Amino acid sequence: MAYLLNKDSNECCFLYAHHSFGRFQYSVDTLVNDLSVSKIHTIIEWLNGKWYIRDLSLNGTWLNHKRLQKDSAEELHIGDKVYFAGNSQVTYVVKDLSAPVDQLVKLDAQQNKTTETIVLNNYHLLPAEQPEWAIIYQPNSGQWYLESLHDDEFNTREMLQDNSVISFANEQWVFISSHLELDTQVSSVPQLYIHELDFIFNLSLDEETSELKIHHHNKDVDLHVRCHHYLTLNLARYRAADAKKGVLPANQGWVNTEQLVKDLGVDMRYLNIQIHRARKQFSEVLTNVHDAENIIERQLRKVRFAGASFMIYKGCELESTSDVARTRKNSITI
Repeated sequence: MAYLLNKDSNECCFLYAHHSFGRFQYSVDTLVNDLSVSKIHTIIEWLNGKWYIRDLSLNGTWLNHKRLQKDSAEELHIGDKVYFAGNSQVTYVVKDLSAPVDQLVKLDAQQNKTTETIVLNNYHLLPAEQPEWAIIYQPNSGQWYLESLHDDEFNTREMLQDNSVISFANEQWVFISSHLELDTQVSSVPQLYIHELDFIFNLSLDEETSELKIHHHNKDVDLHVRCHHYLTLNLARYRAADAKKGVLPANQGWVNTEQLVKDLGVDMRYLNIQIHRARKQFSEVLTNVHDAENIIERQLRKVRFAGASFMIYKGCELESTSDVARTRKNSITI
């Protein structure tokens, strides 16, 4: 993500896709506390893959000692120097011109932004090795949410705002969104729903190795062998058991997380990590599936597998299959 360096304070100024500088605290992204600076003085914005600067002021904006023509866009380059109203004592130096991204920026001991950043995917676990937090993007609302992996009730979800601080691994990071509004595009990829997917689980006889493949519209998606597939498989088992009892499909498979911990022989933190890792993989791999992370669906202290069509193989033997899978079996690739 692009940033400027304030030579006076040595602070990094990370740029939003449309970033304003000025004296009016509540209307600009970066405050310039100088009476010669207009309320909204200068705009830097991302257009057609490049960064441009525009002067909107009465007293002027300078780029490399040259006053900009008012309201005329000028392309920025690395090393450019920017200052306002002829006051070169507060100078911003262009240090990075990469595209806008949603990211975390590391804070130093004095709570200043550093140049160490983490670019966020739509479903991010932090830290990666021993996750403490899940940061999740909801495309429908355009909002980012923060969830603690220590929470077994799934009800502590915080909406992230710009400059929200997150602490993990004895470090502090600040959330900065790109404010980038993408143009609406007509997707050439058909949008699917979870009930259209067929899930094929392959489990070793000793139940040490779990593999998952997903079939849809004569295509197979191989999710390979992962530890978290064992969780998803067992949630499918709960659903199959409820189906045998005659439970309606809309209510099948819900299991209390405390019961799941006992049945799997794990602790609650490990269970939460596996739930989020499974949801993360579904979200990243099944990009053309609506709400793919909700293949593992959650309620207060409850969780379930939301797939309607599934087959579970243990060794080479079919252990169980859903009614929906039976009706589709001619089209499912094993």
